[in-house]
Amino acid sequence: MAFSPKSIIKFNLVGYSMLSLNANYEYKVGPKTSVGMLTGYKIPSTFTLDAIGNLDDETMTYTGEITPEGLFVNPYFRFYTGKAMKGFYLEAFTRYYNYTYLVPYDYEKNGGQIRANLDGTANGFGGGLTIGVQLQLAPRIYLDINSGFGVGSGDMHVETNDPNLDAADFQNIKRNIEENAEDADIRIMFLGNTLDGLVAGSNDNSAWADINNELFPLFRGGICLGFGF
Repeated sequence: MAFSPKSIIKFNLVGYSMLSLNANYEYKVGPKTSVGMLTGYKIPSTFTLDAIGNLDDETMTYTGEITPEGLFVNPYFRFYTGKAMKGFYLEAFTRYYNYTYLVPYDYEKNGGQIRANLDGTANGFGGGLTIGVQLQLAPRIYLDINSGFGVGSGDMHVETNDPNLDAADFQNIKRNIEENAEDADIRIMFLGNTLDGLVAGSNDNSAWADINNELFPLFRGGICLGFGF
């Protein structure tokens, strides 16, 4: 008789290529169905973020680098067109993430150029649908290929407590954020208009901005190798 696994432990090779440590456990719950959990940790890595803005009818572009890291969790339910754990399937997934990140920036003060970082946090929850196929390469070795899309909602926070700035500087940062939020249309790649509902604040030691309940797309995909048992 052909080997039929009850469980498969898998690792997403695409995730590792993007510096995300991950493990995926899938468990058979019916003749055509399974449930699973993908968990992982995004290792700090730098990528480029693009933004396009319109302020006073003038189009501006910004390109900057951010360095995110943090935890993500991805539970899912699968329905296979044939027998569970093998062949084509439709998947419903949910996702939760909690990241921290740095946003470097430059500014001039007292005739000098200063390099500093914004400290940021981001967390969110959402879900979507995925299609894929799971193939048996050997009696206990499996290949899982999938791709999907969904929508999530999350919160973002960025803050600077640069020691080179004083209370008046932090107040100016807060005021500039609020003015730009009212007059500008800023669209960041994949995130849309992130200045909708933006709230800024400051005190003697820092300035910050919060964006709450922002809708954003979720992408799910991978090429996974697994071991069945």
